[in-house]
Amino acid sequence: MERYGAMRNKAWLVFGKEMRMLWRDRRLVLSVGIISLVVLPFLMGFIGNIDRLTGGDAALVRVVGPEPDSVLVEALSQLSGVAVVYGPTGGGGPTLRVERQGRTYWLYGEGTEERILEAARRVRERLDVLRERDVAEALVRRGLDPSILHPFTVRFVDTAGSGRRSGQMLGVLIPYLAIILLVSNANRAMYIAVGEKEKNTLASLLVTNAPRHAIVVGKILAIMVFAVVSSLLLVAGMLLFARFGFSLGGMPEDVRYVLTAGQGVHLVVNLAGLALFIAALIMLLGTLARSAREANIYTTPLLFLTIFLAVFSFASTDFGAGAYLVPVLGNALAMRDTFLGEGTYARLLLVVASNLLLFGVLVALTVYLYGRERVLFRD
Repeated sequence: MERYGAMRNKAWLVFGKEMRMLWRDRRLVLSVGIISLVVLPFLMGFIGNIDRLTGGDAALVRVVGPEPDSVLVEALSQLSGVAVVYGPTGGGGPTLRVERQGRTYWLYGEGTEERILEAARRVRERLDVLRERDVAEALVRRGLDPSILHPFTVRFVDTAGSGRRSGQMLGVLIPYLAIILLVSNANRAMYIAVGEKEKNTLASLLVTNAPRHAIVVGKILAIMVFAVVSSLLLVAGMLLFARFGFSLGGMPEDVRYVLTAGQGVHLVVNLAGLALFIAALIMLLGTLARSAREANIYTTPLLFLTIFLAVFSFASTDFGAGAYLVPVLGNALAMRDTFLGEGTYARLLLVVASNLLLFGVLVALTVYLYGRERVLFRD
């Protein structure tokens, strides 16, 4: 027990030393804080509000029709966001062309233009309304009840509360961004692992009475804290923007999201487990690398792999319990479940257990490498 306590104290000393080194780089700390807490949430809010901020319906679509047609004129007269031009196609901007052949209206436009598709949908809906009105009037003239055309109606009632809807939107954005930010900032703290080599101070650290495993664990904890704090700042920033109505990723302005204490615990534990695994992996790669430049070559594929796995948080598919054992993927899915209010301690346990198991393996490998001086001091 005394030996364990001594090792723990040495690890905390190394951790404190590395955190002080990080804190001295004020520009790094300030940039990470601003990007996590302000810039990324603001960008997501701006994207969600871009239609409103740019004027929405001000981006008009030209609807070019044939010679004045009473039905078409009536249909288009009540549409906003479209500029109606009768005659040949001409002028700039997106154009939806309408032609009537017999009893059929044909709509022609670029299917890749979102504004064209929206204009076509609105024109088609308006023509459908006028068609039903004309049919109903014809039936009345013949003494028939127009309701025979609609023996029943179907209506959908959304039973999801505002918290569920906002949680679904945040459950897509936050896991993806938080995980990528965690990995990228852990990578920015790479010099904790490899910086001692470049500054030729590693030897002085190794000759102290701190055990090799205490040095490794202390450095990993410093990388972990730096990475997980940046991700938590991002979560806080996103929730603040959502709380005060700045539409994140299309979130309606009347929707407010409140994170419960239980959900907060889930998020912190989830991110801490992932940060331990990523920090241990960064530490291992930094130990193998001769310099920070070489270490970045190793960590670049890690970032791409993280993006690939985190993007699965966008899917609404249930991947099964086994997916929660996959690092990064399991963390992303568990975070999504947390924001949807579906997070369970069983799934969180699977995620954290997987992270801790890999953390232990990576620490053991790094400690082994720290015992081989030809690896640490190779040219």
